[in-house]
Amino acid sequence: MGFVKNTEDINKMRIGGKILADILSELRKMLTPGRKCLDLEKEFIRMCQKNNVTPTCKGYAPYGMPPFPTGLCLSINNQSVHCFPRKKVILKDGDVVTVDTVINYKGLNVDAAFSTIVGKEKDGLKKKLVDTAEKVLYASISEVGPGVRIGRISNKMQKIVESQGLNVLKDYAGHGIGREMHEYPEIPCYGNVTDGAKLLEGMTICIEALVCTGGDKVINASEWETRMEDGGYFAQAEHTILVTKDGYEILTLKDK
Repeated sequence: MGFVKNTEDINKMRIGGKILADILSELRKMLTPGRKCLDLEKEFIRMCQKNNVTPTCKGYAPYGMPPFPTGLCLSINNQSVHCFPRKKVILKDGDVVTVDTVINYKGLNVDAAFSTIVGKEKDGLKKKLVDTAEKVLYASISEVGPGVRIGRISNKMQKIVESQGLNVLKDYAGHGIGREMHEYPEIPCYGNVTDGAKLLEGMTICIEALVCTGGDKVINASEWETRMEDGGYFAQAEHTILVTKDGYEILTLKDK
């Protein structure tokens, strides 16, 4: 039952979630044409140090994988999950950029992601992709509550995305989070309403809207990095969510 958090852990995750929301807000402002991707990584590490949090992804090495080289996951255009800022890569007007990361505050992890279009070029398909990822994230979150089957979340995400002529990734999913970056349960982007376990009050989960413009097949570009096989665009929107007595609380939402 370690995936059900106590009050102390929840309070730590609330604090960590606000820190992560502020960090991502600042990084979003840096996504401009001509920006070196490594500038984002350097600023992220600086902000982690300033806030006394640990960049969980940096050095992460599960299942014999090589250590993940950066604190940020950063994908551009047809790059998909688990990509990272590389030297000499510079953002261009019209790039679809996804920033995804995890931080650890006093032993507890929180995870969030967003996608946006760099600069002034607003291609219709790219805009639909980015807007749909964010829209479907919040629509899926609205299903969260104690006793709700994970399939309700997954099914709603799939239906909304496909209604827009887009697709969801099938090989990657949302997940529980807490002491570990990835905990029980898994939360796919597709499925039937009767699928999966029921949520419990006190669970902390990451709902990930993993959306693409073409086919859902993802291939590896390196041991970590992936890209869409058909060259289509990819976008992601993600929050860490607490299952409450009456529904849910978004832990990684920036205060207005």
